[in-house]
Amino acid sequence: MTTPSLASRILRVTGIVLVSLAVSAVAVKAGFWQWHRHETRAAAIELYDRNAAADAVPLEEVLSPGDAVGEHEWTHATVSGRFEPGSETLLRNRPVDRERAWQLLAWFDTTDGRALLVNAGWVPIEDSAEDTSAVPALPAGDVTLTVVLRAQEADDGRRDEGATRITALQMPTPDADPIDGYGVVQQVCDSAGCDDAIGEQVPLPTLSLGPHLSYTFQWFAFAVIAPVIGILLARREWQLLSGARPGDESSAAEKAPQEPAAPRRRRAAGPSDEEIEDAL
Repeated sequence: MTTPSLASRILRVTGIVLVSLAVSAVAVKAGFWQWHRHETRAAAIELYDRNAAADAVPLEEVLSPGDAVGEHEWTHATVSGRFEPGSETLLRNRPVDRERAWQLLAWFDTTDGRALLVNAGWVPIEDSAEDTSAVPALPAGDVTLTVVLRAQEADDGRRDEGATRITALQMPTPDADPIDGYGVVQQVCDSAGCDDAIGEQVPLPTLSLGPHLSYTFQWFAFAVIAPVIGILLARREWQLLSGARPGDESSAAEKAPQEPAAPRRRRAAGPSDEEIEDAL
């Protein structure tokens, strides 16, 4: 078999090394991406712990007109006003604890002239998804809500039966200026007393750091290993293209022809006993 030229061998080996370095660079980028996701989750949990632990405060003290929820997410706030008639909207495709549910969304007109989108509660979906009689009606008079503020969710374009997001875009246009965000109702109080929600109270999500930190370490470890593997493969390829087998260098001395050892000189034998007697 013809041995490849030196230029061809160098090109093949260089290609292997470059591919391993490219894989390493991708692994480093993926590691930093996972690290940023870990930092984002850690910041969200810190914000949750800080705001959820505080006592409820009036909404106007938390958000001024024109403000978005932003860093005030997870804050417990109280707000007074009325549910806007005709604004009830059922979120039909968002289970609660893996149970099929209708989540009741509505606009809440606050006493300071704004509209807050609220998730007022949920009820289980009956066998017939068309029968919505189990959904309770919204209170008609003045009420005070205690809510957990949430940032408005990104719209995925789904509507009606396929809707999964809580966004103002799937709601009727409110009569007042809408607040950028929404509230998860924790308590509804009117002249008759207080209830936890309209229907069942929607549970807040459980936040966790997830596996992103361990993924970060795995990607960085792979970024270190990839060039080492590439160098070993390049070395083996060089040996094969050179016509030698891997490990030939270590056994070259064993396979080299050796000069035959010089024959051992036979020691001259002394005179026998008969020769000694004849000489006497």
